[in-house]
Amino acid sequence: MCGLKGWNHCVLQLVCHSHCICWMYLECCAVLILDSVDKMRRLIAVSLAALFMLASTPATRAQEVEALACPEVAIADPSSAVLDEHLSQSLSQAHQLATGAGVMVAVIDTGVSLHPRLPHLIPGGDFVGAHQSPDVPGELIDCDGHGTIVAGIIASQGNPGTGWPYDGSSDPYIGVAPDSGIISIKQTSSYVRTREDSNVGTLSTLAESIHRALDSGAHVINISVVSCLPQSPDEAASFQPLTDALNRAELQGVIVVAAAGNLGQDCPVGSTVYPAHSDTVLSVSARFDSHTLAEYSMPGNQQILSAPSHIQAGLSPRGDGFASHMITTAGESPFEGTSFAAPVVSATAALLRQHFPFATPYEIRARIFNSIDPARGAIDPYLALTQEIYPTTPLVHEIALSVPTPPDDSPRERGILVTAIIVGLLAVLAVLMGLRRIHHHSAFQKASSSVIT
Repeated sequence: MCGLKGWNHCVLQLVCHSHCICWMYLECCAVLILDSVDKMRRLIAVSLAALFMLASTPATRAQEVEALACPEVAIADPSSAVLDEHLSQSLSQAHQLATGAGVMVAVIDTGVSLHPRLPHLIPGGDFVGAHQSPDVPGELIDCDGHGTIVAGIIASQGNPGTGWPYDGSSDPYIGVAPDSGIISIKQTSSYVRTREDSNVGTLSTLAESIHRALDSGAHVINISVVSCLPQSPDEAASFQPLTDALNRAELQGVIVVAAAGNLGQDCPVGSTVYPAHSDTVLSVSARFDSHTLAEYSMPGNQQILSAPSHIQAGLSPRGDGFASHMITTAGESPFEGTSFAAPVVSATAALLRQHFPFATPYEIRARIFNSIDPARGAIDPYLALTQEIYPTTPLVHEIALSVPTPPDDSPRERGILVTAIIVGLLAVLAVLMGLRRIHHHSAFQKASSSVIT
């Protein structure tokens, strides 16, 4: 550190004394170890880098958007909030081993509304800037009714006092990782009108949202709102900000899960789904029933990984009850699709993170892939917690292993060679002596006798 004794405080003064930089009243500076010409060049570079970091730091940005009217909620009977039968059976065993306690799951979506069944919900950032309230952060207001359903699948607590498994006294609804926390990051909304140059719902804000999730301490990141573009995986990988964000997540030990996408007009066959295209992302397809995949489900980026995709009733984005669907101007909008399959896998990853706190993302993915039904890729949280790792799936390794240098066996090899020569000489000597005896004995036999070899 350079001392500033006797110096006046400086305001935006770039060059001070003794090759030091003074920045915004900071009474410290970095020593530059270059000549006078190079010092100024490096100084300018450092200053620009600092400004770039400030500009690129994930932050809630006010967007010039117009909030549209939110859809209505179709209220559901609590008794209809039942889980998939296979998933329910698995969770009754899995929750004896892990419940997601201490694990934070970031939900990058349309926001997550406050709900009594989500006691560990915290705000993480609003990249939309619409449907705000003076008392509630924008990311805790879910106009679309999408992110709240996703968060409920992950972390909804069971009805207080009913216990687990469901004892029949109240609603049976419970999240896959009911004791995990939720970090809500609002990245998009269908109920806003934006300018053409707005960043709402773009790949740019998706990358920023991932960085925000990492900065907020997420252990798992769920991305159910994805981008579907008619590009190849090679072109997809060229979007460097998103690639950098996913690489950072992998290096920090954070598991990223994304919906595989739904086939349709906006996502035709052959499209690339972001960020499900990445090898380090668990891409989740939708299961129609216990035996078949949904026809609308896009294929995953690796082997098939699927989860239940139809939600009969989930946590309501308005109030403290349940919702069966949203009522839009186009009609009823059910909770169905790969968006609602992904959180089952995210929550399973949360269970694994609690149970195996030091496992790498690669090991978490391996445990999940080694526990699924190979035919339909059905996730089973209990099997994922109890299966051993046999990594035969085409997953990306985190580090390149160096080939060890073979030991120097030359002394041993020379010893073996000498021994072989000695044994060979002894064998030849024995043969010669035998022939001599035979020749000596044949002198007493007739000339017609022969040696059978």
